[in-house]
Amino acid sequence: MTDNTQKKILIIEDDEHISKIYDIKLKSEGMNVTIARDGVEGLEKVESEDPALILLDLMIPKKDGFEVLAEIKKMPKRKNVPVIVLSNLGQQSDVDRVMALGAVDYLVKANLSFQEVVAKIRQHLGAA
Repeated sequence: MTDNTQKKILIIEDDEHISKIYDIKLKSEGMNVTIARDGVEGLEKVESEDPALILLDLMIPKKDGFEVLAEIKKMPKRKNVPVIVLSNLGQQSDVDRVMALGAVDYLVKANLSFQEVVAKIRQHLGAA
């Protein structure tokens, strides 16, 4: 199970269109994908699904991405799981805040292609 292709990616994203595209793209790359639509469901899946990497949107219902990230980093079994924030918030203060909370990367959705995001996921899985 050390093969990158079978590592589970958890996508916490409320936009159905975006999460569906990432789901299809990552599965076509041979990855195992789970999706959560809000912060509460996301935290439940972080505990139950044992993801190798988490793609996290910041603007999600119930608990925002900042809260979700802070809670993940408090989980003894999950605090070392790499979290890539994928958001359309591009302000430096948001970037600084998520990096201080423990994210490994901050990607602005509008600025990247799906291939670039997949490359970042592979990069961080390799480091995991």
